[in-house]
Amino acid sequence: MPCTVAYSVVAPVYNEEENIQVLYDRLRPVLTQMAGESWEIVLVDDGSRDGSWREIERLNALDARVIGLRFSRNFGHHMALTAGLDATHGARVVTMDSDLQDQPEELPKLANKMDEGFDLVYATRVSRQHSAGKQWTSRLFLYLLNKLSDVPHEITGAVFRMMSRRFVDQLCRLRERHRLFTGLTAWLGFKQSTVEVIHGERHAGETKYTLGKMLKLALDSITSFSAKPLYYVMYLGMAISAIAVLFAFYTVIRYFVIGYATLGYASVMTAVTLLGGLILMVLGVIGQYVGRIFEEQKGRPIYILDQALGSETSRYAPGGKGITTHEVTWELLNERRQHDTNSDPSTDTQDNRVLSR
Repeated sequence: MPCTVAYSVVAPVYNEEENIQVLYDRLRPVLTQMAGESWEIVLVDDGSRDGSWREIERLNALDARVIGLRFSRNFGHHMALTAGLDATHGARVVTMDSDLQDQPEELPKLANKMDEGFDLVYATRVSRQHSAGKQWTSRLFLYLLNKLSDVPHEITGAVFRMMSRRFVDQLCRLRERHRLFTGLTAWLGFKQSTVEVIHGERHAGETKYTLGKMLKLALDSITSFSAKPLYYVMYLGMAISAIAVLFAFYTVIRYFVIGYATLGYASVMTAVTLLGGLILMVLGVIGQYVGRIFEEQKGRPIYILDQALGSETSRYAPGGKGITTHEVTWELLNERRQHDTNSDPSTDTQDNRVLSR
């Protein structure tokens, strides 16, 4: 797909009405300094319940470079990132959160690093503007995820990163339903690097990642990127079996040496309860993987658009401007990109190389 702009910025939006205008005001001068007028901002409304979509509509009316996508319901942060990437046309693509903790003023640092020939540059936060509890749980989650996953690069927590066109095109081919954006970018490979950035404070509103959502994301991520939990529960079963054999030998020896083998009701109940709990845990781990197979085999689209704003996104909905709810599939995106290729034969550059699909 030829690149029609130099930079695309993708920002998921969920109940961020008070942040959208400020995000645009801070992004515009930075992008103008980096690329002149050749940029676009893709805002993906992930089923917001406030006035976020009205703000996106207003900005689109003022500046056609603001592209708006609205989900038919809440599909999740990582699905919103996927939809935004599907709609981009930039030679370089930036993903960031819309709460302004990922500061637009740090974008030149990522661009300068990409100039060295990298396909992915992700931000490493110098200091986190989170509570001590959230920082600790995030570090623990990332440590366990990297230990259990089978990916060539480290999985990080921040979605603030810059990617080349060919990297994004290959990333958009990964369509599994249980998605961890940072894990997918680590799995993809290519030349990757990092730069340190200053983590800003949330401009308005509250974080959308509650403890329950973080735990669910942790379980989804571990089972999505590794089969090691299955091996670990198998090793656990082998260890328990070995202990049971040793205990049987101990019981027999105790009977012949001391003359009795009954060890009491409490010990029996403890053993039965322990083994029952372990069996249920093992079944739960296996069930997680079986459930993922079930979800993938349904073949449903990973997100549904209700509306799309912007001339380049009108093809998302045959009714025009997103009037008709429409499913966006990889085949439709390929058709749209083929149309763009035929209508705009741009010169190939290092940043708009596309690998063969």
